[in-house]
Amino acid sequence: MDQESKREVKPEIKHFHQVVKAGSLAELQQALESGIDVNAVGERGLNALMIALKAKDPEKMQLLLTSGADPDLTDDHNATALDYAVSEDFVVGVRELLARGVDRGYHPKYPLKKIDYGVDSLDFGKIKMPEEFKGVMTEEEWRESFEETNALMVEMGQNPTVEPAIVGVYSVEVLKLFLDAGDDLSLASPEMKRLLLKLDDKAEFQATPAEYLKYKSPRFGTANPERMDNPFWSDMIQIGGNAYQAREHFQDGTAFEKPGVVWCADRFGSSLTPVKEGRYVQVGGEHEDYYDPDFYIYNDVVIYDGKGSFQILGYPKDVFPPTDFHTATLVDDTIYLIGGLGYPEQRKPGFTPVYRLHTSSWKIEAVKTEGEMPGWISDHRASYQPKKNAIRVEAGNLSILNEDEELDLIDNQSEYELDLTTFEWRKLN
Repeated sequence: MDQESKREVKPEIKHFHQVVKAGSLAELQQALESGIDVNAVGERGLNALMIALKAKDPEKMQLLLTSGADPDLTDDHNATALDYAVSEDFVVGVRELLARGVDRGYHPKYPLKKIDYGVDSLDFGKIKMPEEFKGVMTEEEWRESFEETNALMVEMGQNPTVEPAIVGVYSVEVLKLFLDAGDDLSLASPEMKRLLLKLDDKAEFQATPAEYLKYKSPRFGTANPERMDNPFWSDMIQIGGNAYQAREHFQDGTAFEKPGVVWCADRFGSSLTPVKEGRYVQVGGEHEDYYDPDFYIYNDVVIYDGKGSFQILGYPKDVFPPTDFHTATLVDDTIYLIGGLGYPEQRKPGFTPVYRLHTSSWKIEAVKTEGEMPGWISDHRASYQPKKNAIRVEAGNLSILNEDEELDLIDNQSEYELDLTTFEWRKLN
């Protein structure tokens, strides 16, 4: 039984929500004057403001907001009014809600609701294995997989989480509103980043087989920085290609371990930072997981001009180690790179790596810091606090040594600030 079947919506609420969806502005005004609860919940936990945003109606949205509609309320699946505006690509609605300072998916105003996906009431004995799975796995394997999936859904429902609203954006106009509000561009979808950078979705490989063989493998730079543009790497960025695509295109049947990884631009955990003159700076990132033959963590920097062109810079490993799931915070003409996961052998529990990328020269240098550091933090958030001249760090994961002296990841529950005048860390809570 899902949440919808548990809720009985009163007829007057149904009528009110129908007016919001399809009635006139005058009818909505009349309904509000009758004393109806502007935040009353209807089907699937939607309220009037969410319905107006789904309808992309700016006048009704404004009337509801001025009548007391709470934009931070959530539906049965913890989606807010902002999520609905984003899903409809409703620019006016997104702009209004961001101007009102609503939560953007980082610090929900209200406790998250547990979600009942209805899987605990399923009768597994009556569910038959789909025909397309027969011959691929046994009935027992399928049932075990099915039950594991359902158990995971129950767990997700009991311990719900939300994503930042910027993750669901799918137009450059709305994306720029989030960037103006202070969101991290790195959180946007790969498709949105490509649109913003004006990369060519119709691009094809231009590199020759000889150029592929010459440049297929990743390598570190020999200077700080070294220009590393070449035909194959440029193709991979334009295409957004992964290693498998390149191997297929160039009919590369070479064993994975000889010569190994193929350089690619399809990455997780890289940062992308807007800088002056409409440019964007991408740092590092990883391709695939550790068990994949093409798994690799990069330490390069790609500078995009925002018009479809770019340049690739490399760095010596001892100057700037491979990094992924770090943060990149622009302060004046400097990008501060904080934390990161890296390879297991790089991780130093209790220590927080900080690097400084100068956008005037593109040189990178390590920054020595002191104080109460977050530790080896990754997949976190960072924001510049101009009044304090400090970078605040929160959320994410900490790499620690467990009781067996093995590396483990735990949630970071604290907030920290790095003072950019003294370069001293301070724990806030």
